[in-house]
Amino acid sequence: MSQNNQPQHDFVTLVSVQAQAAAKPVNVPNARFFLQLQGDVRVPKGTRVIDVDLFDVDAEQVARWRDEGIYPICYMSAGSYEDWRPDAAQYPKSVLGHDYEGWPGEKWLDIRQIARLAPIITARLDLCRAKGFMGVDPDNIDGYLTKTGFNLSREDALRFVRWMASEAHKRGLTIGQKNAPDLVRDLVGVLDFAVTESPATYDHGPYFAPYVAQQKPVFAIEYLTDKTAIAAFCRQMRDLGFQGINAGQALDGKNYYYCAP
Repeated sequence: MSQNNQPQHDFVTLVSVQAQAAAKPVNVPNARFFLQLQGDVRVPKGTRVIDVDLFDVDAEQVARWRDEGIYPICYMSAGSYEDWRPDAAQYPKSVLGHDYEGWPGEKWLDIRQIARLAPIITARLDLCRAKGFMGVDPDNIDGYLTKTGFNLSREDALRFVRWMASEAHKRGLTIGQKNAPDLVRDLVGVLDFAVTESPATYDHGPYFAPYVAQQKPVFAIEYLTDKTAIAAFCRQMRDLGFQGINAGQALDGKNYYYCAP
């Protein structure tokens, strides 16, 4: 164990103790879901849960959604750095890894360095709460499965997510598992919902069934174009008890289709 890692583990222990006094989050409804991360957000009729970018939506809009009975979730990338974000300058160079393939300006993070990432992540959670969001969707927790420039392990990912969960719950926010199906058995008792991308394409939908067994919603997203494939995806999601949507890969609200029960 390196000297750099020891203080980080002490930090995790500290915040875990502090999290015992957390406010109780409001459960996420197992209901119609909508996700849009780019462009002006236009919410489809009947939506009960919405997942939108933390920085791009203001508090007034979040308040309107809540008044309409919609449960708002803030999306943020937890495991990667994005150079266009307003807090990008706060990331120390030591936590920046390889480029995130296919996304210019994005890099993987060394999630082992929780003490260095904590001021940034907790400030984002504070902003999420201040804007009136009720939950958080932390993306890119699965860097251990790819070449990040760091020797990340599955245990590193679990430690990082559990730390984020304690911080989110301390602020009265729910927090979800984003992808990483092999982490479900370790996180289903800690997290409050799940968001899984391409579960039919990569045949990992059933991995998230433990969330449903614990009466926690699973929101499934596919990026299909063939109508027959979309219909098959929706049948599978209904069988699993998931809330399924099909969307364009830009996640700009276009080509959205909800898998009705």
